Amino acid sequence: MRVSAAAERRILIALAVFAMAWAIVRAQAQAITIDEAVTYTNFIRPAQPNFLAAHANNHVLNSILAWTFTRAFGTSNLVARSGALIGAAIYIVAAYFLSTLIAQRFLLRVFLFICLVFNPFVFDFLVAARGYGLASGFLLSAICFVAYALVPGAKSPRVTGACIAASLCIALSFLSNFSFTFVDAACIVVLYVWASAGKSFATRARLAAACFLPGLLLAGAVAGPILLQWDRGELSYGAASLTETFRSLSQASFYELRPLVRELIFIDLPVPRILLPAFGILTVWRAVLLLIHRGSQRTEQTRWSPMFAAVPILAIAAALAMHWVLFRAMGIPLPKDRTGIWIVVLSTLFAGILAAVPIPTRAGEISQRGLTILMIVLGSYFLLCLRMSYFKEWKWDSDTDRLYSVLASYNHACGLDDVATNWRYDASLNYYRNASGRETFSNFPHDEKYPAGKRAYVVYRPEDSDFLAEHGLNVVYEAPSGAVIALDPLVEPSPGESPCPSKPPGPKPLGQDK
Repeated sequence: MRVSAAAERRILIALAVFAMAWAIVRAQAQAITIDEAVTYTNFIRPAQPNFLAAHANNHVLNSILAWTFTRAFGTSNLVARSGALIGAAIYIVAAYFLSTLIAQRFLLRVFLFICLVFNPFVFDFLVAARGYGLASGFLLSAICFVAYALVPGAKSPRVTGACIAASLCIALSFLSNFSFTFVDAACIVVLYVWASAGKSFATRARLAAACFLPGLLLAGAVAGPILLQWDRGELSYGAASLTETFRSLSQASFYELRPLVRELIFIDLPVPRILLPAFGILTVWRAVLLLIHRGSQRTEQTRWSPMFAAVPILAIAAALAMHWVLFRAMGIPLPKDRTGIWIVVLSTLFAGILAAVPIPTRAGEISQRGLTILMIVLGSYFLLCLRMSYFKEWKWDSDTDRLYSVLASYNHACGLDDVATNWRYDASLNYYRNASGRETFSNFPHDEKYPAGKRAYVVYRPEDSDFLAEHGLNVVYEAPSGAVIALDPLVEPSPGESPCPSKPPGPKPLGQDK
């Protein structure tokens, strides 16, 4: 029995609500990571606004939003990640409307939405207190505004308004994360070409003003002072080849199946090595078929879809070309994992549009069915990767809240405040110290080499096992992520302090038996 249109809409809305709820729960539950903590300490916590500082860690719009919410609601995980959660809402809404607009078939519509939103790589940055989710959300919104305005049957006055909205969205995407600079620029140019195709000179001039002026004014006013101070040394993270770029995106997108799922299927299936080539083959096949049969696209609707499909793929190609020129000319690294997240978002959108475009031939039907099946398989895989307790990018930071809990219990029990920390943990521990305000820790520093004579050490066992053994340290807490708290039994407490117990005092820290 066919599901009614109203029921289909309710199912898609329920998926969107679940996605937002999942993001909020993760934002509250997950430990604060190093990059998030650095953002909080440097750009959000200071009473005087510092969010116009020229620093790679300062994702301007995210910092502005989090600074504002911190002033209103104090410090908490949700507040620190408020910018990302706003980005999540924008991204999810844009993905919902684009999926509805693109796909007439319900199954494709649902799984296009799932692939856009529940990709574990993308979803991590709808939660983490960085600007990548915000930037992705505004980028999709820009495309959404213009696509809806140009859909057959839309009134022409809406196009100018849509171009203004798209221009502002592109500027906000850029302000959310400067690594989107080239793709934002490419996207607004491609959207302008699409919106102005076949128009008179006067109309093209009006649309050019609508597409470029609002965004340039907004981005220039906010980012101008930052860019004037920008140090090229901040552009150090990235890939040394396009092969490395795409490998990093694949690894992040398919990381990783839930442990229970792996236990049930008994085998670690090489899904990326199967799905990605299949997607490539079918996508190229359908793109070639579209070019061959472009003369058969006789109605406005059948002409609109191929032009829509050109937007994301041309934006990707142009942006990568600009990155490549800078890489070859100035040595600026190519996009890598998080700085190339836009490639994953726009590639998914491109595949979804291609899967929805009707091609009136047998080959067109077969390739459409095949691409739809691949979208279903991919979306199902992504749902099996849903995670709650860590970000792939900072998995080793998934227990910093528990580390602080143990250190705090020692601080209250025996006055412990002399702690040396691995570089992975000092920023996060300082975040929790500031958020708590109940302990006497002055600051958690980190050194290139652990200093001798500290009462306690927070180390990373995969790298520091030899250090633990050589110094005879007493491990009092070990987290699943590899983080270890160890006491030096040879260091005497200072006056006013008491000997620390060999086990964490008070209740066992949350997650010790995870």
